[in-house]
Amino acid sequence: MVESGNHLLDAALSPQRVFITKERSKEALLNYLVDKLGHCGEVDDQQALHQAIFTRESLMSTGIGLGIGVPHARISSVRRMILAVAVNDQPLEDYEAIDNHPVQIVFMVAGRPDQQSNYVRLLAVLSHVVKQPENRDALLKATSTEEIYQYIRKSL
Repeated sequence: MVESGNHLLDAALSPQRVFITKERSKEALLNYLVDKLGHCGEVDDQQALHQAIFTRESLMSTGIGLGIGVPHARISSVRRMILAVAVNDQPLEDYEAIDNHPVQIVFMVAGRPDQQSNYVRLLAVLSHVVKQPENRDALLKATSTEEIYQYIRKSL
């Protein structure tokens, strides 16, 4: 069953998985988010998540342009689709986005292999949110994780 964008986002994202970070490299930020997702109670094997995220990045960077990164993985040790969001305090020059601009907003998505339709739908929802310059600006100007969380939810 394919779920609506609002329902997918509500199910995948919680305020506890939204972060304002101060990392200085892509690797450090990805490790931070893997650790946070790995300890959220929905991941049975954090090492498998780490390996899947970094393997995916080694194939091709998930820097989709416009200052956004969307690292993602599908692994069987995830109980349900989950999402973490990081707004870094400064752009990460080493993220290697397709438009060659540094990345500052990162959405990490993890789901099970049998969730392909919802996984693709959630990625499309996130893309829709960040395509709008006013949405990106609002996320970058946010001063709290609650503000980021609420803004993402209302931008659908």
